Amino acid sequence: MTLSTKRPGSRPPTPIPAGNGSNGQRNSVVLGPRDRLVGQLYIEGNLRVSGTVDGELEATGDIEIAGGGKVSGAVTAYERLVVGSQASLIGGNVRVARLTVEDGATFTGKVTMGKPAIEPPKPPEPERQPLPAAVVVAEPVKPIEQKVAPVQRKVAPIRQKVAPVQQKGKRR
Repeated sequence: MTLSTKRPGSRPPTPIPAGNGSNGQRNSVVLGPRDRLVGQLYIEGNLRVSGTVDGELEATGDIEIAGGGKVSGAVTAYERLVVGSQASLIGGNVRVARLTVEDGATFTGKVTMGKPAIEPPKPPEPERQPLPAAVVVAEPVKPIEQKVAPVQRKVAPIRQKVAPVQQKGKRR
């Protein structure tokens, strides 16, 4: 269980190592009727709330708001959210794969539901470091002088041979 003031972002569930005494069971946390959470809670496993939560909840398993449990804030359940008959969920965005609201429960909020509603967590992108500034040592630029030989073309004069015109008859 991770409890912090910063939202950790969606993370993939941590695999349960063999031989840890948990018999391969999922982590489960219960907030009792006298418990109160203010802030954000991310849990890899299931969460049952019978107390009061003012903040954000995110669980990789099921979230159940039971008894007189009251949650005010955003809720993300990767598998299922159950709002019990005497419980209330008010405000915030709710992202769940499946949703059950029992008769008598109070529910207010925007719901995004279904398998596509909860995207699989993406690995964090590495921080992009700014590229170091390039250092350029330049010498003064000298103009380039180019000597271009003038283009000379020899054009042969056009000569046509014209045959003399002969007139017939007298000249006047």
